[in-house]
Amino acid sequence: MALTYPTEISQARLAAAVAATRFGYGARPGEIDWIADDPAGWLIRQLPEAGEEPPPALQGLPSSAEIWREMSAARAQGGAALIAFRQKVEEARWSEAARHILPAARGDAPFRERLVRFWVEFFGVGANDPVAGPFAHAFEREVIRPNLMRRYYDMLLAAVRHPAILLTTGNTASLAKRSPAGRDRAGDLRLDLAERILGPYAFGAVGGAGVGPGRDRVYGGPDVRALAEMLTGWGVRPMEEGPPSAPAVERAPALPTAFRFEPRVHAEGPKYFLGRNYPEAGVLEAEAALDALTRTPVVGRRLAFEMARWFVADDPPERLVDDLTAGYARNGGALGGMAAALAASNAAFEPSLRKVKRPDDLALSVLRAFGDRTTDGAAIVGAIAALGQGPMDFEGPLGAPTSANHWLEPGRFLDRFEWTTGEAVRRLAGDSSGPEAGIRLGFDVLGPLVSEQTFRRLAVALDAGESAALLFASPEFQTR
Repeated sequence: MALTYPTEISQARLAAAVAATRFGYGARPGEIDWIADDPAGWLIRQLPEAGEEPPPALQGLPSSAEIWREMSAARAQGGAALIAFRQKVEEARWSEAARHILPAARGDAPFRERLVRFWVEFFGVGANDPVAGPFAHAFEREVIRPNLMRRYYDMLLAAVRHPAILLTTGNTASLAKRSPAGRDRAGDLRLDLAERILGPYAFGAVGGAGVGPGRDRVYGGPDVRALAEMLTGWGVRPMEEGPPSAPAVERAPALPTAFRFEPRVHAEGPKYFLGRNYPEAGVLEAEAALDALTRTPVVGRRLAFEMARWFVADDPPERLVDDLTAGYARNGGALGGMAAALAASNAAFEPSLRKVKRPDDLALSVLRAFGDRTTDGAAIVGAIAALGQGPMDFEGPLGAPTSANHWLEPGRFLDRFEWTTGEAVRRLAGDSSGPEAGIRLGFDVLGPLVSEQTFRRLAVALDAGESAALLFASPEFQTR
């Protein structure tokens, strides 16, 4: 083939390359050409239908109720039983991660998988938490995936009722003095869950829109306490009990089954929360409060900002945040509306790639570049961990680091370069086409995103392996 750089750029192919690189995990050979017919439509068609079955790789894994049963038994026995349980949890962390990575590596809905990853890390149930860790992968299966297109209220309610969050915030031990069980003893009202809901799950760390400093706080200590009182009684049932019987659980099919509402510890009387009075109504008080919270415009904008920042840039364009906010509001707080707005926004398709790929992004994009649909999830997870990102390796909401400074620190960049070079040399060993191999691969999986500077470097490579290694080390491949 003639080693010449294209003189004309197809805007359709450029948008397709951005769609595959920024919203997915990189293009497979030949994908850009057919994505170019309708880049936004390609993304929107990946969004799941209501009631859709989970990917085959994720079926048959333990539920949070099963994990809680084992945890409870191990705690009760202590000693060797507890040690054995912890060892099993660590083994499951890796074996389940090997299955959870396969939909992104093998599947044809990478945008959906990146949305899943965003919401998993937004809630921050990571394997590093000694209490929540055993439930980390189950949380994704039970909370995130079933509610990916539903209202934020549905996802938030499922998250708050999940044992991973109820246990790690200590809400199961929260006791209101103004309750039947607390009248004759000092109450122990836990604020942790309410603080987490109002902070990272709603208004952000500063209690504002989350889009910059200097915003006025929209809630205060009395609101935290009022929500904490509404949440008293929300806990995890002992495993010797039968199925949950709270009406609120029965009418919400996406909610985890280990949840239990205990009226005896619930705060009696009305509560005043975010400028509104809530009459005493048991479990329904916090449900109504969460419903109202997720309909607050400032919360919608905060979620839109976080999604735009995670997908597009650390400082996303204001018009993109506007588009996502409108998508959220138009659909009554539906996350599917916000995802569709992201896929349809012109501001999301700016060709400048401004997010550095994390190890999971990088490893998956290399595999996809070679058209590899491996079933060896353990090898993928191992490679990602070797590059500095262990499975579910984060603590707290907003998950693993996404900043360029973190992942391009000299030691980490050297690891990235050595791994991608090894993959390039191994996979193109024996290819006699010379530097043309890397050039073809670059235009196949990056399309018009390949810069003239990168093209010149590939053109003078010594062989096929070196040309592909230079492609993988290029700025346009290392970013998304």
